[in-house]
Amino acid sequence: MAAGGMPSRKLRILIIDDSDILRGAVRALLQEQKDRFDVMESADAGDAIQKARETYPQIILLDLSLPGVSGMELAKRMRAELPDSKIIVMSAQDPVVLRKLTELADLELYIVKTELSAELLPLLQKIAPA
Repeated sequence: MAAGGMPSRKLRILIIDDSDILRGAVRALLQEQKDRFDVMESADAGDAIQKARETYPQIILLDLSLPGVSGMELAKRMRAELPDSKIIVMSAQDPVVLRKLTELADLELYIVKTELSAELLPLLQKIAPA
């Protein structure tokens, strides 16, 4: 329970990445603050769209390199279907290239995968404060 007897609301986060290892690492990082996040996972675009429609995540962590679909195309589709969700693009790309790719897709938030452990929680705090 939060202050005043009101139940706290967990931030719903959907991790979309074809790597079981990366999804597991991000889930573990987020579950360190288990009272704050409700974490869902998806390994492919079709499953991701279905889960997003069912759960309306506030945050979508989206890998750019998914098999069979452009991550940018999926980002555009998610943005059209879930305009209130914040999409954070994840990639192993060089940060300069990643910034340009997100700008081209009319997105603002991105994170380099090698920086996830250091930068994800501060970024989430910035865009969705407790």
